[in-house]
Amino acid sequence: QMAVWHITESAEELLSLLPESLQEEGLRTPIKNEQLFKQRLASRLLIAQLLPHTSILLGKQGDKRTHLISPQSQLSISHAGDYAAVIISSVPVGIDIEAIHPRIQKIASRFMHHTEWEYLQHPEDFKTLMFIWSVKEAVFKMANISGLDFQTQILCKPFNLKDEGKIEVELHTLAEVRLLQLTYSIWGDMILVFV
Repeated sequence: QMAVWHITESAEELLSLLPESLQEEGLRTPIKNEQLFKQRLASRLLIAQLLPHTSILLGKQGDKRTHLISPQSQLSISHAGDYAAVIISSVPVGIDIEAIHPRIQKIASRFMHHTEWEYLQHPEDFKTLMFIWSVKEAVFKMANISGLDFQTQILCKPFNLKDEGKIEVELHTLAEVRLLQLTYSIWGDMILVFV
């Protein structure tokens, strides 16, 4: 199950919608960054929406990622700008939502494999760069392997970028090479990818 929340509400409105069971300590008082606070609230609302009539208990993993203690399901959360996205499944999942922005060019050499540069339409194609970053981020979250190298261990197969579709990715670990299929959607200046 996957859902996206377009945040148009104030922090107070979001907090009033949140079930008491999901009002964890850190969400009762606003943090200095109001946008981040609203993103966190919206992600909790999505969890409640995806798991109606369920007693939900959240916890933090060693890497500080939020996970579901009850019910025992896999959870991935992402947020950017005025959006929050959540995916819940019985198998490992990963989700990423990003705002398309030229600043991705500054770090592209750290995550792009040499074979992936040919997927760009032109040298300033930051939309495709952001898409590849988002794909790799979703795979990283799903794999949950510390130290996974985006550049050499998560490799995008050739693709033709559209407004929505699927992309195949190779995940190279010490144990195996897995072929994964991710779903994506692009609208406005936003990219959503999940596996």
